Amino acid sequence: MIKIAIVGLGGAIGAMCRFLVYEAYINALKKTSLPLGTITVNVLGCFIIGFLGGIADTRQIFAPEVRLLIFTGFLGGFTTFSTFGFELFLYMRNGQIGLAVLNGLIQLSAGLIFVWIGFELSKAI
Repeated sequence: MIKIAIVGLGGAIGAMCRFLVYEAYINALKKTSLPLGTITVNVLGCFIIGFLGGIADTRQIFAPEVRLLIFTGFLGGFTTFSTFGFELFLYMRNGQIGLAVLNGLIQLSAGLIFVWIGFELSKAI
């Protein structure tokens, strides 16, 4: 139960941070063609997970609970794109280029397809 609470706390903080970044762009720019808030949290999340993942890999300084709080909770609430990017990086670093490409194609195409299916289904009911 404590692990769930740790992930939930990190996720809540991450989601609030994502909201604040999004609101900052909306208030500063009023109108933009690109979703700059979303782009920012995705890129920033990728940087954070890469940086902290590198530290965790080389120094093993994060306790399991801290990893849950930051990696699963905070970054999961801030953006799951960071996890996607990190998993692709790990495949490539380990020489598993085929799995990296397959994973990327599956997630991007399936994500887009299921957004379309959900959107179409919403119009049907």
